[in-house]
Amino acid sequence: MQHRSKAQKAGVSRRGFLQGSVAAAFLVGLRVDGTLIAGERPADGRFSAFLEITPDGVIRITTPTTEMGQGIHTNLPRIVAEELDADWQDVEVVMPHADEAFVSPITGRHRTASSESVYIYYEQLRDVGASAREMLCAAAAAQWSVAAEECETSASVVRHVASGREASFGSLALAAAAQPVPSEPRKKRPEDFTLIGKAIERKDVRNKVTGKTVFGMDVALSDMLHAALRTPPQVGGGVKSFDPASVLERRGVVAVVEVDGGVAVIADSFWRARQAAEALEVEFTPGPADGLDTAAMRKTLLAGLDDDEAAVPFPDIDTQAVPPAFRPLDRAATLQVLAEAQRTLELEYEVPYLAHLTMEPMVCTAQVTESACRIWAPSQQPDRGREAAAQITGLPLEAVRMDITFTGGGFGRKWELDFLRQAVQAAKAVPGRPVKLAWTREQDVQHDFYRPAYVARTRVAFDDKGITGMYSRLVGQSIWRFQGRQMIPGMADPTAAGLLIYDIYDFPNKYIDHVDVPWDIPVGLWRSVTLSQNSFFAESTIDEVAAELARDPYEFRREMLAGHPRIRKVLETAAQLAGWDEPLPEGHGRGIALSHGYQSICAQVAEVSIENDRLRVHKLSCAFDCGQQIDPDMIRAQMEGGMVYGLSAALRGDINFKDGAVVESNFHDQPILRMGETPQMLIELIDSGAAPGGAGEAAVPPVAPALANAIFAASGRRIRRLPLSASGLRLA
Repeated sequence: MQHRSKAQKAGVSRRGFLQGSVAAAFLVGLRVDGTLIAGERPADGRFSAFLEITPDGVIRITTPTTEMGQGIHTNLPRIVAEELDADWQDVEVVMPHADEAFVSPITGRHRTASSESVYIYYEQLRDVGASAREMLCAAAAAQWSVAAEECETSASVVRHVASGREASFGSLALAAAAQPVPSEPRKKRPEDFTLIGKAIERKDVRNKVTGKTVFGMDVALSDMLHAALRTPPQVGGGVKSFDPASVLERRGVVAVVEVDGGVAVIADSFWRARQAAEALEVEFTPGPADGLDTAAMRKTLLAGLDDDEAAVPFPDIDTQAVPPAFRPLDRAATLQVLAEAQRTLELEYEVPYLAHLTMEPMVCTAQVTESACRIWAPSQQPDRGREAAAQITGLPLEAVRMDITFTGGGFGRKWELDFLRQAVQAAKAVPGRPVKLAWTREQDVQHDFYRPAYVARTRVAFDDKGITGMYSRLVGQSIWRFQGRQMIPGMADPTAAGLLIYDIYDFPNKYIDHVDVPWDIPVGLWRSVTLSQNSFFAESTIDEVAAELARDPYEFRREMLAGHPRIRKVLETAAQLAGWDEPLPEGHGRGIALSHGYQSICAQVAEVSIENDRLRVHKLSCAFDCGQQIDPDMIRAQMEGGMVYGLSAALRGDINFKDGAVVESNFHDQPILRMGETPQMLIELIDSGAAPGGAGEAAVPPVAPALANAIFAASGRRIRRLPLSASGLRLA
């Protein structure tokens, strides 16, 4: 893109500027400890910087997190540009690379997860932009012999209104770099924002439309080789032996090497590598799921509901506190209430294993030499990925550079490092040559890190006024245990048991526990993590209690939210948007559900009809409050994407095992929602004035319970097991 210098607009010639200075850039960034750096340009080309202003007026802003379609490539740079008072047309967005400069001071990590990107970088990036703006004003004031406070900024120009003088950011960049970095830069008031909160041009759209965007699968390098995998039939299986000679004479084949989870065949094209991989003589060892099948696994899960000895408690979490406060729950008191209750209800729910089904399968390119390693990857963990490459190659960390490409969907799958490790291991076998390793869709489905299957039993005590006690037990694999993370003594895995009972509903005597099933089936983080199953369990339970009390399920929830007006407003807005009180045709029903997490609140209403076991989803109405909105259009896109993702899983998402191997293999037997099946979606965003929260995962959790509750309203039929296809319902 051709950029016209702001110096030219201001009457300062570019030639004159360059004659008086070196053609240097102005860099402002933040180290891991939060210290602002100005003018730092390490000799190796890596710099701890978010912002670069070139002499000809190009403003380059590096986004620290991975763009997976959620809009971070535009939204994080926009925060810097807002405080900088940059002309958005002058901004060029730079993709991140793994570097300590991009470690969040809140998480201590360089990662993309938990819908946290805006939340954890918002103030940090505001400081970057505000500091740079003040330094530019100071540089201009020094040139004009005026007070810096008399200078104003807008559209990438510094102006001194009293004298009529102005100068472009580019013309001031070098002098500004020499200014002291403000310790507490003055930041804008929200009412003065011109970019934040507005729908503006996404910086990635043009290149995506024209095919110029480089996703992981698009990396193309000189002298590049391609690697394909031969993987075990069982999940988690290993390699006992293989014969490289069985394929090395095939055309284009360069090397055959064992990698984590299989054997990689390296060739001059992916097709030749794949054909050779399929022909390779190899013997595999059984995986940890050897002998397991879905029917037997389901029996084990259900039996765990009665295993009091294995149950580990989970505390109540005050999610509205900052940081969230943990409060122990009283099992004895809850059991006593259940024993003495006028009325009780016992409910069991089930959800299956789920695959991520990212549109772009796993792919990574790596190049290894004696002294360096380069990686190009669509990864959610730049920091850990770089560390893994250093461990595999034996190189020091500073000799590893990892560049992040655009990602064709993440959903938690590209948090894992298996595909990156495989690419580095393959590249190590052919020193000096870049190797792009790509998975097939079948490998992607059958060797995923699945959302675990869970069963839950909830016992509810209630009287005519409402709930007096609730005890929920969850049974299923612990993601933390599988990942080798240190468990918190005496506390269940938060990724399993978190928010199994909502803290926001006002009723006493709550208790949660979890029974971990010690299978070693690969499991991992799936979009919305714990809420992906627990919102279904929690919100279905509330609906069933409302039905037992002959109460309107919306009003029942609303009364229990009296102490949370912000959350209550979201619920009310969803009901109003859906026309909750308006009459429906016979056979139609509405269901409502609420979810809160990621510093955001989402409520949804599903409208459905059923005829002869054929389900039609007519409409999903969604109200969403994520606090300060960076871009309302992108938030709506995330709500739509989350609802489609959640609906796909609720309708037909189901990973099954037979003798330790996954039965499903591609979209034909693990279908996602098609455009013609997608219902009408109504979305209303609520600006509560709160700090910014996350949007990428928030719309997924309410879909399944809203849908199940709507089915009950339409037909009197309770859905306690997902997917709906397991209950005999088909999508019309």
